[in-house]
Amino acid sequence: MADSYTGALVKYCGHRAVFVADIVRVGNANVVRANRPVTMENVVRDPSHIRVATHHLGDFPTSGFWRPDLGVFVVPEDQVVEL
Repeated sequence: MADSYTGALVKYCGHRAVFVADIVRVGNANVVRANRPVTMENVVRDPSHIRVATHHLGDFPTSGFWRPDLGVFVVPEDQVVEL
């Protein structure tokens, strides 16, 4: 992913859920900053939202830095995929 995005609807890896976040590419990494902590109570599980997600956040093959309690994820650039 080469661009930065504001208000992206991010599909959460391994979950049938999405959350709103800003995505910024820094070097060869992507920083994903959610609008609030990414907890199971805060994500959106509505199938209509999941179908229109704009990005997918992956944790494979490298987990990177994941702090869902803070709403911050830093992963290699190829682990945030524009859908």
